[in-house]
Amino acid sequence: MATEPQIKNYGYIPDKIADEDYVLGSLQIPTEVLQADGQWDNFIPASEIQRTEKYETYGCTIFGTQNCLEFLFKRLFGELKNWSDRYVYIFTGTRPPGNSPKTIIEAIRKQCGMIDEKLLPMSGAITYEEYIQPDPLPVLLTWKGEELLNNYKINYEWVFQDSQIHNRNEAIKTALQYSPLGIAVYAWLYDFEEKVYVRPKGKEDNHWCVLYGYEEGQYWKIYDSYDSTLKQLDWNFGFERCLRYRISKIEHINWWQVIKNYFLSLFK
Repeated sequence: MATEPQIKNYGYIPDKIADEDYVLGSLQIPTEVLQADGQWDNFIPASEIQRTEKYETYGCTIFGTQNCLEFLFKRLFGELKNWSDRYVYIFTGTRPPGNSPKTIIEAIRKQCGMIDEKLLPMSGAITYEEYIQPDPLPVLLTWKGEELLNNYKINYEWVFQDSQIHNRNEAIKTALQYSPLGIAVYAWLYDFEEKVYVRPKGKEDNHWCVLYGYEEGQYWKIYDSYDSTLKQLDWNFGFERCLRYRISKIEHINWWQVIKNYFLSLFK
């Protein structure tokens, strides 16, 4: 049996999927198989909770999105990253009741990039008023964030459209081969008999987190920014919004070396 908790918003504002948005299967961004079994357990990033004893950030879409990118970065480049959620929070002007996943990833990939947690840590803010400062962000921080965009290209796509009613679980399993997934959920109702979190009938999503694997037919693995970070969701949870991400390194041409090699070749 499950006792339904008081409904709470954790900072998730749903997006409308636009006609021009990329969707899995449209081949608009490459689909390299990184984890053929769809399991990302070996790439779990550092645990970060989106609230403190004194304040709630309502920043789940930022925490969840960056956690996905941290999973992916560790898998691709072998580096354990911990990016500053507070930096993106301030840059995007996120305030209660929160923000949407598309707004956050669009800002990260096109405008602000990301910076290391140590440059603007959550731990440095005692109150919420301190958490949303400095605003505006110092130029040196935004330059640091843009440096990431000079070296890496970030993209994303929806895993399914609203019109895809059936086989959403299969689409999720396919997408998990390419990246951990940003996922909208109803948080958090635990069924003590089944030992999984469930969605009560008719309840809408109120939270954004990471789906990083599954046990076929039994449960989905969730990495969360709230309370216990590792959770198991009912296999028939019923997902409404899901994103997969992609990071690729930008190869810069060393023109000086190219020119140098050209002239050296003339004297061979």
